[in-house]
Amino acid sequence: MKTAKKLLIVIPIVCGIMVFMYMKKNRTVPVRLDAKERIRTVRVISLEKMDVIPRATGYGYVEPAQSWDAISEVSGKVIEVHPYLKKGFFINKGERLLRIDTATYGLAESRGKAEVMNVDAQLKELEQSRENTRRLLEIEKRSLNISAQELERKRGLFKKGYISESEMENEEKRFLAQQTTVNNLQNSLDLFPAQRKALLARKDSGELTLTERQLDVAKTEIIAPFDCRLSLVNVELNQYAAPGSLLLRAESIHSVEIPVQITPQTFMTLLPKIDKSFMPGELSIETIRKAIGISALVRLPIQGKEITWQGLFSRTSESMDLTTGALTIFVTVDEPYGNVIPGKRPPLITNMYVEVELRGKSVPERYVVPSSAVHEGVETGNISNEEDMKVADEGSKNISRKVGEVGSSSVIYIADSKNRLKTRKVNVAYRIKDMAVLEQDFMGLEQGEFLVTSDLVPAIEGMLLNPVRDITTENKIKSEASGKTSEATEITPNASGITSTASGITSKISETASEADKKE
Repeated sequence: MKTAKKLLIVIPIVCGIMVFMYMKKNRTVPVRLDAKERIRTVRVISLEKMDVIPRATGYGYVEPAQSWDAISEVSGKVIEVHPYLKKGFFINKGERLLRIDTATYGLAESRGKAEVMNVDAQLKELEQSRENTRRLLEIEKRSLNISAQELERKRGLFKKGYISESEMENEEKRFLAQQTTVNNLQNSLDLFPAQRKALLARKDSGELTLTERQLDVAKTEIIAPFDCRLSLVNVELNQYAAPGSLLLRAESIHSVEIPVQITPQTFMTLLPKIDKSFMPGELSIETIRKAIGISALVRLPIQGKEITWQGLFSRTSESMDLTTGALTIFVTVDEPYGNVIPGKRPPLITNMYVEVELRGKSVPERYVVPSSAVHEGVETGNISNEEDMKVADEGSKNISRKVGEVGSSSVIYIADSKNRLKTRKVNVAYRIKDMAVLEQDFMGLEQGEFLVTSDLVPAIEGMLLNPVRDITTENKIKSEASGKTSEATEITPNASGITSTASGITSKISETASEADKKE
């Protein structure tokens, strides 16, 4: 019984050892496979220098370039109004919009005319009186001479005793009386110039009063100073108009303005390099316009189409916005009601929200790349040995931090002549929509090199690529750089009022190379 139990334990152990030895003897040796390098399919475009038109885009509300507030300068009842004195109607220059009752001012004008006529009559009377006094004075002077001769004769007779003393005294009295008459007439004649000046002063005062009354009468009529459109009407027929009250408001139909806020940095990208410095005496808006050469294009997206107007850079604001730190640019559009087609092309009217694209002078010889191809602060690594290549083939995402120096500068990816990934540090001068314009003095690129536009994760220096050239993106970049594209740009204003631009370059690239992505 004990022997049987021992056999039950030993036999399974022996059988297991025999099976293990048999399996070890007949095992199959695994085949060693060499690791193959993985190829990444990427989209690329050819780098070319091109002329770039700097542009900045923003939104703004249309405002009238010239507006007019008709404020009543006189008081009275409105007795006549224009048949089209309603908000929104067009009025031609020189048309009478309304008239205030002139009865009160007409009576005052009549009184002024009567006063002037009265003074004129008094002047004529004074002139005639002066002439009469002058003639009378001449007669009285001759009489005085005769009286003086008679007095001398009687004095001689008195000395000889031919006449009495009383006769002598009577003759002296007559002479003195005649002399007094002459003096009185001379005094009256001397006063005539002063009296004439007083009357002339009264006449001038009366004429001024008359002119004031005539001006008051003229102020009772409100005349359109230019071709305009009524934007506000606060008066009706038979209504009383008080002095200083706003009767109506009109806007010019020949020009409008659009204020657009952009950052000072964006505005600087529009300005060409000017060697000449301007003295204060040389500063004028025409001088500034000619020097900076900024043009403007106003767009209105409507019904899936873009309606455009050519604008003119008018001026900049005198100061920065304290809240946003932005600079306000004023763009003027002439004849906003020109070429209006009902149902197709509307006029450019007040408070219309439009897109404004400012364009600077063309900048030659610049590299332009999609913004998505410029990687800010990307860390890249170098494949330095076979082990790293194997790890990369397994899809490791940590190889970029495992080998090579780490940098945080802006870089772009280049596919070299051996279809290997190379990184180049770049300096971005400025961005236009979804394009990045590189610095002109940057010497790290050569024309004809292929720029990788795909988003590589991980991006490993030296990794093998299968480049697929994206001709559509190349043509789009050329069109965008030259400013010839007519594609609408979506611009979303932020809280500060400064707008940021976004376009469909990236999505367009994705559609173009969708088949290339499938090869991965």
